[in-house]
Amino acid sequence: MTEELTYYCSEHVFLSFLENKQLWLTSLSQSNDAAEGHWMRNYWLDLFKREQRLERRGAALCMDTASHDRLALGLCFSEERDLLSQWRGYAADGAGFSITFYREALEAVAKNHPRSKLQLTQIAYGYQDFEEINAIVRVLNDAFGEDARLYNESNVTGSMELDFGPKGEKHAKYENAAKSLFTAKNGAFSEEKEWRLFTYGNLSSITGVKLRGTGKAISPYIPITIPAEAVSQVTLGPTNQTPRHVLKFGLKHNGLSEVSIRTSHASYQAR
Repeated sequence: MTEELTYYCSEHVFLSFLENKQLWLTSLSQSNDAAEGHWMRNYWLDLFKREQRLERRGAALCMDTASHDRLALGLCFSEERDLLSQWRGYAADGAGFSITFYREALEAVAKNHPRSKLQLTQIAYGYQDFEEINAIVRVLNDAFGEDARLYNESNVTGSMELDFGPKGEKHAKYENAAKSLFTAKNGAFSEEKEWRLFTYGNLSSITGVKLRGTGKAISPYIPITIPAEAVSQVTLGPTNQTPRHVLKFGLKHNGLSEVSIRTSHASYQAR
């Protein structure tokens, strides 16, 4: 298992991290990946046979019920420290930085964060991670399979009655299953080798949620403190023009003098 995980960012986010030792968990559903959380949902629904048409619709309704008013807030890392697609997509078109953290330190951040149900998870990719995908299918079957068979249609209108019980045990099972949808992605993204630090639930049940404007919407986020000793190295992006002595000063001035500095070797042509 990989020992280090890398976060790609713009120079503004990098400077903010230097000064505050914080990164943000942001809404995965409002990210630049429109399919976030949907690939696993569609994969599971496609497993239903043609004669299971009503059951399939019931399964979709169960997932909609489980996802209602709930969000995934996450922070994404890669096993790759110097990956061209990450520079382009997440580090100001190569002009930003990547920050490499010790994986065990990030696991400790998740474990010690108060009441937020944070977890650090390795993402499964499509058909190539067959065992991991099947494990998620079992979680979805266990949570929604029985209820899906309750679905019926009358006059082309579908409905089902769900009994969540007085103790709310089914609520927890539904939420956990819906959360698992954010642990798998289309195999086309496999080069990312992504891990994510994330939490899932109703915003009122998650500690520390704040709101920000994105230019098009209001979006929730959670600032997460990551200790300086969690940082292993910093890499300048392929089009980043920051002099090394300036970066070295910035690291030392902000308590990161032991962090190594590297320069990207990604073959890059500015667009």
